[in-house]
Amino acid sequence: MEQKVLFGRSIWLKHDELIHPICNGNKARKFAYLLQSLPYTTWISYGGNQSNAMFALAYLAHLKGVVFKYVMPSLPSLHTNQDLLVGNLASSLQWGMQTYTLPTGSNCLSLESYAKKLIDENSLFIPQGGIIDGALEGMNSLAMELAQSIGGKPVIFYTSGSGVGVIALQKALDRFFPQADLVAIDCAGSELKAKSKVHNVEHMRILQSPFKFAKPYREIWEMRAYLASKGVACDLIYDSPAFCVLQKHLEVFRHRDIVFILSGGLMGDVTQEERYKKIFSFK
Repeated sequence: MEQKVLFGRSIWLKHDELIHPICNGNKARKFAYLLQSLPYTTWISYGGNQSNAMFALAYLAHLKGVVFKYVMPSLPSLHTNQDLLVGNLASSLQWGMQTYTLPTGSNCLSLESYAKKLIDENSLFIPQGGIIDGALEGMNSLAMELAQSIGGKPVIFYTSGSGVGVIALQKALDRFFPQADLVAIDCAGSELKAKSKVHNVEHMRILQSPFKFAKPYREIWEMRAYLASKGVACDLIYDSPAFCVLQKHLEVFRHRDIVFILSGGLMGDVTQEERYKKIFSFK
């Protein structure tokens, strides 16, 4: 934990991006259960072709010595220009990930359907974003760390993509740090409110990001630059947009300690940086 003055306000930062040099942040918490002894020789999942979850699963599969099969939409010109293999995809392939590509633009349901066809008795199927029951192991640890390091009645901000991480964290906080309030920043438009009701965590507060997921915005780039000037490294897909949301809601929480959990994802940010530089002519 570290305290920084941001936007003229003292904010606690939980440095989950420092858990491990490769597999860290939100994904390290969600997939910690995979480090147990499990009776599977193959892991199967699906999602985007620069996904942070893909990156984490490929690395963990490499560590565990299991086969990792991943279904994803093809990159444009993937088969004719190998220079496009950068960022999370490049690293995942180096760790031995086996890819199954569907046409560019294939939706999530198509990817999931194809991935399920690969399942056999030796396979562990991991839905996009993980599973809440599995994520609880890592999130229980996170909740206990927060309770021990800050205490009191803080407001904890955490980014959300699939919703798995924040729902699991809310369940963990209810058990280990019930006096804390969780604010989930929905960065991916994942129908988080409906999911929170299904999993009985509707008391979790949700703030919606105004940005389309993973799309470049000048405001996000400027926020990342501001945070960097304060010694805080953030990715462009989750944490930088989330800080934009937090800044706009600071007044609401003016009498509470604020904690922001940094979610990692920095190693895969190279592809997003290139998109920003191309669109906005940044250097």
